[in-house]
Amino acid sequence: MGFVWNVMLSFDNEEWWEEGEDEPRESSEPLERINAWIPYGRLVSLIGPTYGDDAGYGMDANLYGGGFKNFDIEGFIEVVKAQDWKERSKVQLWVKGAEEGMGEEPFTLIKIGARRAAALKAAATRKRRAAVARAARTKKRRAAAQRRQRHARQRMPDQILRQPDAPAGHHR
Repeated sequence: MGFVWNVMLSFDNEEWWEEGEDEPRESSEPLERINAWIPYGRLVSLIGPTYGDDAGYGMDANLYGGGFKNFDIEGFIEVVKAQDWKERSKVQLWVKGAEEGMGEEPFTLIKIGARRAAALKAAATRKRRAAVARAARTKKRRAAAQRRQRHARQRMPDQILRQPDAPAGHHR
């Protein structure tokens, strides 16, 4: 026999989306980091959003869970809290520990709490990344436009480049 911790983690769909993308990512960065921290095993999907025609309004949540023996639950909770969640207020963590995982006690909700400094830092980082990406796109577009203009000038007939009153052979 051994003590087993059962954990369930729910988070918002926004964790799957990158700003400016049309499709969700295949994985959530916070979930990847949490799973990387777990020394053996990982959290598995218990349910994802369901929007089937016969499912009523559907389940609009992602729920992951797992059961772990000899598990550092305090460390795990800190790892979950340390993530840069996009919608921190929509992250929920429940834990339950018992001998062989069969205790009578219900799951306990662990408050993730707001990390104002981290949230501000993450927002600033996202804004900075977006600004850098916009600047890079603008720079690339400007360079491409300049190349097109040079190419067009090279292809123009000689008489178009000459000034109307300038003798032949003198160009702008």
